[in-house]
Amino acid sequence: MPLPRVTLGVDGIQTTPLGFGCASLFRISDSVERSAVLRTAYEYGLRHFDVAPMYGLGRAEHELGVFARSRRDELTIATKFGIRLTLAARGLSHAQGPLRRLLAARPALRDQARTHAAAPSGRLYEHGGFDATSARRSLERSLRALRTDYIDVFLLHDPLPGTVRSDEVLACLEHARAAGLIRSWGLAGDLEPTNEVARSFPGDVPVRQFRDDVFLRALQGRCRPVDGAFVTFGVLDQALPCIVRHCSENESRRLRWKRTVGSDCGDPDIVASFLLRAALRDNSPGVVLFGSTKPSRVRSAANLVSQAPEGPDLDAFLRMLDAELGQLPDPQSAERERS
Repeated sequence: MPLPRVTLGVDGIQTTPLGFGCASLFRISDSVERSAVLRTAYEYGLRHFDVAPMYGLGRAEHELGVFARSRRDELTIATKFGIRLTLAARGLSHAQGPLRRLLAARPALRDQARTHAAAPSGRLYEHGGFDATSARRSLERSLRALRTDYIDVFLLHDPLPGTVRSDEVLACLEHARAAGLIRSWGLAGDLEPTNEVARSFPGDVPVRQFRDDVFLRALQGRCRPVDGAFVTFGVLDQALPCIVRHCSENESRRLRWKRTVGSDCGDPDIVASFLLRAALRDNSPGVVLFGSTKPSRVRSAANLVSQAPEGPDLDAFLRMLDAELGQLPDPQSAERERS
């Protein structure tokens, strides 16, 4: 099913407005099921695939590379550098299938593991490496893992102000682009830190990838860089459980939203469709990343792209959201409950 195309910045990269994010792919413990999700994304027209060396404890790039090998010329692949796996994470990477099945069966143990992974000590990831030497090494590793001769978009992963040697990194990236190893580059992370890092580079950063949703609305009222492009991610992560909880916990409120919007906003699938439509409308010249472990949800998301995102129901949904914003539960706590 062909989808519309967008152009990412001055480098002329043609891709689809909906991209598949591989960050959650390895929540699926079975490789056949993971392949089915990737295949569904491809069959329903998605051509932009976003990955990073840390995803899947270092296995996601390899798995995407196997999938993409026979389709490489059709796909846009974005990967990143700057977050490294620790020795502990590399040791766990090949045993993660049985481990994830165990954690799925024991939610309390799973929550403890997530807390430990995010802790300042003993965590699975190391942040840093925003210098030319680290960038070159990471690029070489990603090219091997992805089984490709080039990366379409090579991104600094969650850079923090003051951590990036901008001049030498820029020289390295431009050299890689001239050599045909990358087609474009950019920054990926939360909006404010990446904006500050972007100001340390001369001229426009070709691609900005940042978190956005109906609460942040990072694109509203902003001037798009003259030659740059935006990729947004996380449009469902916190907003979806927050809104569903808000509508579900009070029956009169749920009915009021249904009368106004025309749909049951206590239904996660319906709310997800509104949030994706809003994201696609707000970032119509760019790419919205979407990830799921379920082929059915990938199909539903792809089908939204072929429809016009505008509509009175979407406007009504956003008006209700604005009117009751102060009554909604904390988005982060709602997301934690969902996970």
